[in-house]
Amino acid sequence: MSVKNFKFISPGVFINEIDNSGIPNSVENIGPLVIGRATRGLAMQPVKVNSYSEFIDMFGNTVPGGANDDVYRKGNFSSPMYGTYAANAFLKSGVAPLTYVRLLGQQTSVGSAAGGDAAAGWKTTNNPSTNPTTMGGAYGLFVCASGSTAALTGDSWTTTSGDASPGNPLHLAAIFYMNSGSMQLRGSARTIDKGTRTGSLVNDTINAAGVVIGMDSNGLFNLVLTGSNKGSRIIKFNFDDDSDKFIRKRVNTNPQLLSTAASFFPASATEDVWLGETFEQELRDLSLQDSTTLQGVILGIAKSGSVATGPQNMKTQASREAVAGWLIAQDLSGNPTAYDAKDQQRLFRLKGRGHGEWLHKNVKVSIEKIRQSNSTVTEYGSFSVVLRNINDTDNKVEILERFDSCNLDPTSPNYIARKIGDKYTSWSASEKRLKDYGEYPNLSRYVYVEVNSEVDSAATDPLYLPFGYFGPPGLEPVLTASVTTDLSGHLLNGSASMLAAGISRYGGTADYDLIAFEGKPPTATHAGLLNAQFFVGIRCLHADVGLGEGTQRGIGIAAATASIHFPKDRLRVSASDGGLSNTKDAYWGLSTTRTQTSTIPDASVTDFHRLLYADFSADPTAGTSGAVADVDATSGVKGWSYIFSLDNIVHGPNGYFHNSGSRAKNASATTSSYTSILTNGVNRFTLPFWGGFDGWDIQKPDPLYNEQWRGASPTEDTSYAYNTWRRAVDTIADPEVVDMNVLMAPGLTQTTLTEHMINVCEDRGDSMALIDLPDVYLPTHEIYKSSTSARIGTTPTQAVNDFKARRVDSSYGATFYPWVQTRDEESGKMLWIPPTVAMLGVLGSSERKTQVWFAAAGFNRGSLSDGAAGIPITGITERLSSKERDTLYKGRINPIAHFVDNGIVLFGQKTLQARRSALDRINVRRLVIHMKKQISVISSKILFEQNVQATWDRFKGLVEPFLANVKTEFGITDYRLVLDETTTTPDLIDQNILYAKIMIKPARAIEYIAIDFVITSTGASFDD
Repeated sequence: MSVKNFKFISPGVFINEIDNSGIPNSVENIGPLVIGRATRGLAMQPVKVNSYSEFIDMFGNTVPGGANDDVYRKGNFSSPMYGTYAANAFLKSGVAPLTYVRLLGQQTSVGSAAGGDAAAGWKTTNNPSTNPTTMGGAYGLFVCASGSTAALTGDSWTTTSGDASPGNPLHLAAIFYMNSGSMQLRGSARTIDKGTRTGSLVNDTINAAGVVIGMDSNGLFNLVLTGSNKGSRIIKFNFDDDSDKFIRKRVNTNPQLLSTAASFFPASATEDVWLGETFEQELRDLSLQDSTTLQGVILGIAKSGSVATGPQNMKTQASREAVAGWLIAQDLSGNPTAYDAKDQQRLFRLKGRGHGEWLHKNVKVSIEKIRQSNSTVTEYGSFSVVLRNINDTDNKVEILERFDSCNLDPTSPNYIARKIGDKYTSWSASEKRLKDYGEYPNLSRYVYVEVNSEVDSAATDPLYLPFGYFGPPGLEPVLTASVTTDLSGHLLNGSASMLAAGISRYGGTADYDLIAFEGKPPTATHAGLLNAQFFVGIRCLHADVGLGEGTQRGIGIAAATASIHFPKDRLRVSASDGGLSNTKDAYWGLSTTRTQTSTIPDASVTDFHRLLYADFSADPTAGTSGAVADVDATSGVKGWSYIFSLDNIVHGPNGYFHNSGSRAKNASATTSSYTSILTNGVNRFTLPFWGGFDGWDIQKPDPLYNEQWRGASPTEDTSYAYNTWRRAVDTIADPEVVDMNVLMAPGLTQTTLTEHMINVCEDRGDSMALIDLPDVYLPTHEIYKSSTSARIGTTPTQAVNDFKARRVDSSYGATFYPWVQTRDEESGKMLWIPPTVAMLGVLGSSERKTQVWFAAAGFNRGSLSDGAAGIPITGITERLSSKERDTLYKGRINPIAHFVDNGIVLFGQKTLQARRSALDRINVRRLVIHMKKQISVISSKILFEQNVQATWDRFKGLVEPFLANVKTEFGITDYRLVLDETTTTPDLIDQNILYAKIMIKPARAIEYIAIDFVITSTGASFDD
C-alpha cells in the first residue's frame, strides 16, 4: 500500500495488514461431457446432471445389451449403451457434474434425398413394386368373427354365411414385416363345391393371402411362411395373451434377425418375418381376443401402387417428437344441434422436448381440475396439466409432473405457456448449432407448449377451457370393399403386394374373379392380369382353372363385400368403469386398461400411437391452406381417428357416461350449461401422445456400429449414423454453449470422428478428448466371430503403427489399450467395455481424492481392481507384457496392465502430443485447462473497467491468490504474473486491451524411479 494512503498527524509507527492469500470464488464445478445412446431422455442437446440417481431419472439405467425380448414393441436393447456406463463410472465416484448428449438418428437434406445408408430410419427390402416375384413390405392380418361355424368345419362351403361382410367387419389385428419370402394363411382340407365351373370336385388344403380363412379346429391361425432364411414352416397362434400360443410369443418380434449383413451376430439371418404391432386391447373390446372361431385375411398395407408410403417404409425419417392432439374448448355457441367437435376453438397442444418415441410409449396427459372462473376480477377459468405414466390406472395414478392452476390468460403468471414453458430447440444445418425459440423457459423435462396464436394474442373468449382433444391420426375404414372397389386412396396395397402373394385378376366368369396360385409367384405372363383394384371378403372355391398355359389348380374367389376397420383408442364409457370408489375420480377420454372394467394396464396401447409412415404431417388436422383436413385422399389417412369432448358426456339414471354425438342431439349434460358438469366433478380427461420416432435402423443391433464404415470414407451426407455422431460433437463445439473439461464418445472408433473430437477440444482450449482405438476389441454387435480370441482385432504393435499413420499430434487428446470387463450392477451380466469408460471413472475418483492436476494413474489412483473406475472392473481383453506396455507408451497409447499382486491398473497418462514437453502428460494438460478456465472467470470481473493501474492491481489481487493456492496444492512449483507497462503498452490501451503474462512451472508426476543398489565388501565405509 502506498504511504499516501496513511494519514500522519503525530509521530509514530503505522502498520497496515495486507492479505493476499485470499482465494477468490471458483467457477461452478465443471465435469466431463459424454455422448452416447440411452433408453430415454432429451436427445441431441447437452443435459447436465449432478448425481447418478438424477442420471437414471433422466436417461435410464445402464444397458448391457443382449436383451431380445419383444424388440419391436419394447425397444432395441440388443447392444450395450457404453455412454450409460461412462456416466455411471464418473458419477459413482462422488464428483459432479456430468453432461450427457443422448443420440437419436439424424440425417442431412442431401442424405434424406439419397436414401440408403445416407438416410435415417428403416424400411423393408424387396418391396413388390421393385421385385414382383418376392414378397416384402408390411402385411396386416385382419380378423372377424365367424358368421357360421358350419361354414368353417363342414365338408362343403356353398353358402355365404361364413363370408366377411359389412355386418361382420374385418379388424386389423397384427402387422407383419418381411424383406422377402411369402406369407399365407392355411385353411383346413375340405371338399368344396366348385360352383358353376365344370370339372371334378377337389379335396385340397387352402394356402392363400388375400383370402378369408378361418382358424383350425384347435382355435389357432395357421400362418404359412416361406423364405430363404428359415425355409418353409407353419406357425400356429392365437390372440390370447394369457396363452402360450399368443402371437407375440410364437412369431419373431426382433427385426435384427432378418438382417442379411454377414457381419452381424449371428453370422446370417435366421428369420424371414418379424411381428410389429398387435392390437389386443381392441380385440378384447370386440370379443375377438380369445375367440377360437375367428376368420382372417392377410392384406398388404401400403399406398396402392406404391411402396413409398406405408408403415414398412420409415426411411428418410430422422428422429421425431411425439405430440399430443390439439386441446379444444367447450361449445359456447348456444346452438347444440349445430355442434361439430372439429370446429371448436383450438387452444394449445403439448410437444415432446426431444425424447423421440419414448414419450408416446411411456407418457400420457391428463387435464384435470377444470374450473370456471368464480372471481369478478377475471373471466378466465383454470385447470391442471398432469403428465402420467402410461401404465398407471385411474385407480392408482402415477404422476411424472404436474402443473396446477394453469389458465389461458396471456397476461397472467399462470398462463399455460409460462407455467410449462414454450421454448424449443432446433438444429441449424447452415450454422451447425442449436437455436432456441419461444418466450418462456421450460419447466417441464418432457414437453413444451404450443399455444394457438389466437389464444396467445387474447383474441378468444376468456371463458374457454380445455374440454376435449383431437385424437391421433388414423386410417379411414373401407366400408364396402368389393370387386368394384378401388382402394388406391387407402393404405391398403391392392396391386403389387397381392401379385407377389400369388393373386391376380382373372378375366373369367364373374363368379371367379381372382386366382391364387397356392403360394407360387405368377409367371411374367400373369402380370398383365393385374389391375389397380383390390378384392377382399371372398369365400374360397376350388376348381381346375385353365389359364391358357395348361391347367393349374387355383382358388377361385367369388364376389362378395367386406368392411375393413383400423384400430383406434378406446375411450372411457362410464364414470364407474374400473370400479372407482368415487366416480368423480374418473378421467374421461383415453382408457389404457385391458378392458373397460379392468384395473390392469394393457401393453398394446402404445402400438396405436406409432408414426404411420415417414415424413408424416406435423399437424395432420390442418390442410395445406389451413383448412381442417378430415381425410387425406391420397393415402386414406385421417387427420384424427376421433375427437373427444366433455360436451358429449351424458347424465343418465346410473350416473355420467360418454356418448359421442350426444351434444349434437341436444342430449348431453352440457346442453343447459357447461358449468353443470364441472361443479359435479366431471372435470378431467386423458389424452395420448403419438408419432414419436427415434430415427434408427431397427434392423441393426447397434445402429451406430463402427463396422459399417470399414474401408469407407463416410461423410454427413453419405451416412446418417456418421452424421448423428458429427452433429452431436458440433452441438457442443461452442464453449459458451456448454462447460466441459473432458469429451468422450465411448465405443466410437471411426477415425475421422474421433479426430474431430480432438480438434473441437483443441479449438475450445478448455477440454481434452478421450478416444477409443479401432479393432482393439470387436464386440458381438459389431461383427460375427466364431471365437472369443478372434474378437481381438489387433496387437499392441499394430495399434501403435496404425495410430502413427494417422498423424494425430495434440495434447488435447488421450487414448488407452485394451478393453476391460465389467459387471452390470443391475442385471449382474458381464460385458466388455471400451477403456475410455474406465478412464473417466478414474478421473472422477482421482478428483474426489485430490486435485485435477494429480496423475490419474498408477497404484494409488489408477487401480481398477480396487474400484478406481467407479464401477467394478474384473478383467482385460489382453494381458500385456512389459515389452508391450513399453511399445504402447512409446506410441502415446496408455496401457492398462494386469499385475499378479496388484490387479488391473491404468499404467500411463500420456496425451497424444508427439513433441516432448510438459503438456505430453494428462495431468499437466488438465492443470492448464483448469487454470485457464478459472482465470478466465476471474478476469471477467474486470471487463469494461477502466484500463488503468488501479484495475491492473485489482486483477493481480484476484489472480495471485489463486496461483498461490495452486502452488500450495502442488499443481505448480512456481509462477510469475506480469501486468505492467511492458505487457499492456500504450498501443494496446488504445485498442482497449489488457495484456498480462502468467508463467508457471507445472509440477511433474513421477513416472520413473531409478534406484542404485551398491553392494560393497564387509570392510567398506558408507561414508566413502
